[in-house]
Amino acid sequence: MPSPVLSVDAVRQAVREVLTEELAPLLTTLTASDSNGDGPASDQQDLPDRLREAAGEVKEELGTALAEARSQFASLQRDIADVRATVEELRSRSDATAETAATEVSAEHSALLKTTARVSSASLLCHRDIWEFITAHAGRHPHFRVPPQVADEGDERIRAALSGRSLIALLISLHSIKHTASDGDGDRELATTLYERIEESLPGLTPSGEPSTITLDDRTASAPSTLAADSGTEAEGEPENTATRPASTEQDADPGEEAGPAAA
Repeated sequence: MPSPVLSVDAVRQAVREVLTEELAPLLTTLTASDSNGDGPASDQQDLPDRLREAAGEVKEELGTALAEARSQFASLQRDIADVRATVEELRSRSDATAETAATEVSAEHSALLKTTARVSSASLLCHRDIWEFITAHAGRHPHFRVPPQVADEGDERIRAALSGRSLIALLISLHSIKHTASDGDGDRELATTLYERIEESLPGLTPSGEPSTITLDDRTASAPSTLAADSGTEAEGEPENTATRPASTEQDADPGEEAGPAAA
């Protein structure tokens, strides 16, 4: 455990004490010589040497104190760096968990997580921006694993294979955003849409069959001009006779009478 770092005031006080202790005898001698004016000549000649000696001792002690202060300061900096690294590591591991701690987990959400746990792999098709949103939020969860390959599907779309474990992390993160994000900021709307689309894609799971596909690639319906063109093609054929035929009569039922006037 490193000793506490000396403050600037403490260093200054130490310097004052050293100077006072070392120079006190010299000041006493000088004061006595000045007041009497008849001090020994040898003592007056030795004053420069004694002053230089005292100054050297003071300089040495100051250098030692400064070196200790620098060493303690460097040790404190290393300790602070270690603490910061530890805090960042803990924060990266627990941010997602801390966010969801205050979120009430409903029975429906828990049941969906259990269903997702049965998925080995699901294919996610979405825009690159949606994928960035997913990795930015779910990527901090300890269960999320970024797939080794993300395929380019064109039109700025990607296809990624997510494991059931990663889907659980994604659902937990989306569920937290739904309950903590502010209305109208876009995060809640994105999270709700993604959550519901995953929920819609998982029913009907069986041990055999095709892998689940989660698609966020809704398109507009066919243009009305296409429908009109199809109707025009049907109109080019023989028109349907919609006229009402007259009611049958007894003369119509007798072919002989109908043929007679025609033969005449």
